[in-house]
Amino acid sequence: MRITLLCNLDIASNLAANRLITALPEHHFSVLMTAQVGGKNHRPKALEALSFYENTLFTEILFPALISGQKASGKEVFVKETCDKKGDETPRLLTFGAMQQRGIDIHPVSEINEGNGLSVLERCQPDLILSVRFGRILKTPALDVPNHGVLNLHSGLLPQYRGIMATFWAMLRDESHIGCTLHRIQDGGIDTGDILSTHPIKTDYNLSYFDNMLAIYPAGLDAMIAATKRIADSVALVSIPQNDTQANYYGLPDPASISLFEQKGHRWVIHSNLISLAQRFFPQ
Repeated sequence: MRITLLCNLDIASNLAANRLITALPEHHFSVLMTAQVGGKNHRPKALEALSFYENTLFTEILFPALISGQKASGKEVFVKETCDKKGDETPRLLTFGAMQQRGIDIHPVSEINEGNGLSVLERCQPDLILSVRFGRILKTPALDVPNHGVLNLHSGLLPQYRGIMATFWAMLRDESHIGCTLHRIQDGGIDTGDILSTHPIKTDYNLSYFDNMLAIYPAGLDAMIAATKRIADSVALVSIPQNDTQANYYGLPDPASISLFEQKGHRWVIHSNLISLAQRFFPQ
């Protein structure tokens, strides 16, 4: 199949792209990528700092440095994926630039339902769209492109945590579990499609928001990979409608919520863990 991955320009999307592309080598991938999730205006300072760790540190500083070093040495630079289970034989990671060098088409887009973004999507001719952390809401023009529809891995447990930064809101509410949800995108609603599977994990309050956010994805990505293989084998996927009476929508945290989060002693990042993650991108 021809698969188009919709993702965001950040480290979590990079880990997800590596996992999906490595696990589904028999399919042809293209990648459409947004620059950020949510609006640009009036973000609290804490969220600007978080954006540096999620995006700038890796995609604008580390990844270009690795590519430059690779060109200078004539060698490719890889890393073992941080999301895999202990003891598993894990694939090595590629930066987004290295993916392009391997022949995967990557296209930055600012819109997806019209204009150049929709044109790029149509040129990719996907049989299936997989979406992880994509920064735009898909509507009818984009949804009509793939024959097998759109599967989205939402970074929260649906329908209770629709919207943005579900891990933050769950930690703020002292939830015992966080997680992700694999569901269909069937209309222009926000996180409203039928659910294929949910993947709760225990919230680790000894870790940071960043660490917990990365931890929610592996099980959901495994489910997305399994669903893709079933679609390729013409096996029907079983899904259930969401119970809208249980639904809550969360936007970007406001200053009051951020202040309460920090007062509870929750951390945004743990620098030693960031360093460990960054070190995994250097030659072994």
